[in-house]
Amino acid sequence: MTLFPTEQWLAQYGRRLDESDALDDISAGWGVGFDGDIRMVIDDVPLAETTLGDLPPEVLAELPEDIRAGVEDVTLAQAPERFGEHIRPTLPEIVQDLLRQIEENIHDGAIHAHIGLREGSVTEVETLTDPDARDAGFLIHGTLTTWQGILDGRPAVSALLTNDLTVQGNQVRLLRYASMLGLLGEVAAEVETTHLFAEPGPSVTREVVDAATRPGVTVGRSAERQVTRTLQDLSPF
Repeated sequence: MTLFPTEQWLAQYGRRLDESDALDDISAGWGVGFDGDIRMVIDDVPLAETTLGDLPPEVLAELPEDIRAGVEDVTLAQAPERFGEHIRPTLPEIVQDLLRQIEENIHDGAIHAHIGLREGSVTEVETLTDPDARDAGFLIHGTLTTWQGILDGRPAVSALLTNDLTVQGNQVRLLRYASMLGLLGEVAAEVETTHLFAEPGPSVTREVVDAATRPGVTVGRSAERQVTRTLQDLSPF
């Protein structure tokens, strides 16, 4: 299992995308003559609301029980300062790496995951330490809660239709490649994932839309038509 949202999870996702035959089938021409890179923006990461004790058991498993009991109430927002440079080398490697990623990769409560994509090939994956340092042709915004739902099998189409996901980029190209949005979510759900943060409870409205748009192997035609109409509403053309 790989912790989400971390650099390790993104690397696994990138490998699965690159190996996807379905992506090869539907992405001919993607990124040819235009910037096809995709930025997944994970908003509202709850650092101040999450304590070390709230994390999955494996994160603190290597800490002695007495030490673990003494740090369980420290929030992730407090942890980088609480565990300074003299203390960190004594912590388990998984905790040290998590503290580093919190400091380097979370900006204004968001994680920016950059995926280089050209036709069916993934050219790079990177969690950005400076979101302003580079551009992407398409930005997909969603809260951590929304992304967690997609990893658990919620169709990305449903999240788009309910505005839980928003997409910025050339709308004409998005219309042409509407089915890619669904596939990107399906591949994400294939990664064996442990959520670093607690998952939300179910939403009746969301479950109704999910059921109506849930695909089989790829995005169904009905759902794709709904996505197309949604993107057309956003398009100035």
